[in-house]
Amino acid sequence: MAAFFIPILTLFTKARHMNNAQMIASAGFDISLLNSDSKAVDQVHLVSVLFDEDGAHKAGFEIVSKNSDQYRAVIRETSVVAIKRSVQKSKQIDAKTDEGAAELYDLAEHRNMKIAIAVVVGMPGFVDKGVQVQPAPALLKSIFEKMPSWQEKVLAALEADGNFLTV
Repeated sequence: MAAFFIPILTLFTKARHMNNAQMIASAGFDISLLNSDSKAVDQVHLVSVLFDEDGAHKAGFEIVSKNSDQYRAVIRETSVVAIKRSVQKSKQIDAKTDEGAAELYDLAEHRNMKIAIAVVVGMPGFVDKGVQVQPAPALLKSIFEKMPSWQEKVLAALEADGNFLTV
């Protein structure tokens, strides 16, 4: 009989030490949110790429998740191009050759660039003559070509679902 009360006592003790947000999160995901007519606002995640001497954020990119319209549109666009390319017999790529393998690599890099550009919705800390810079495809392409590690950081942050989850 005592073995039955110990787990219940443990649950009550844990619940007493949880705040409201933790208690709501522990209840699970409210499925009615998926059926709601109102479109949820995409959560933005900050990917810092420049830091001050104390290690604090100096400049970076605000990105939206894989659930965003921007991401879904660029994936559709690049997939349609790939499908069309694959059915054209005159444009088949022979990946066994150095040239073919290089072409496949370049296509993948081009797709990654398009994805990184599409998901950036803000550039906090980037200024031009003291004025905050707004993201534009040409500017982002130029930045990512000069600083490929920044593009990699954006893509890595995009892959981490935890960056876009809140309680």
